[in-house]
Amino acid sequence: MSFIKLNDQNHSKFFTVAEVDCNPLSPTHAEISVQTDTTSWPRDILLFKTREDAGEYARQYWEDYVDSESPEEVMTILGAETLISWALGRSAGPGTSKVNNLKEWLDLYIDTPEEHFEEEYEIDAIASNLVEILGFKPEAAFSMG
Repeated sequence: MSFIKLNDQNHSKFFTVAEVDCNPLSPTHAEISVQTDTTSWPRDILLFKTREDAGEYARQYWEDYVDSESPEEVMTILGAETLISWALGRSAGPGTSKVNNLKEWLDLYIDTPEEHFEEEYEIDAIASNLVEILGFKPEAAFSMG
């Protein structure tokens, strides 16, 4: 058994984590399931070695999504106006940031991974054996909702 202490900017909470509930997914990110007695905290947490790694993860998610979905679904997500503006060489975007093309829009996630995830947490403490299991000491934690 191990532990992690997370902070959601309003509260800090210690969680126990069983070794079988640790799933290293790459050298830079992992998923853990924490044991919680409340519904105000999520059970599944994604941990990243750095915030930049979280941004790369979010960017790759959306790039894979765009590549694998139908053109209609992509148009629904990005918006027809955005796609037409990009085709005409104008800045646009489905969010508050305006960019010139899909690549620039995907790159926005590198610096703002929190826009992809539901909640971001500070890691106040983490057990050394958990770091050993993960293969890295995480700097960033997020939930997917």
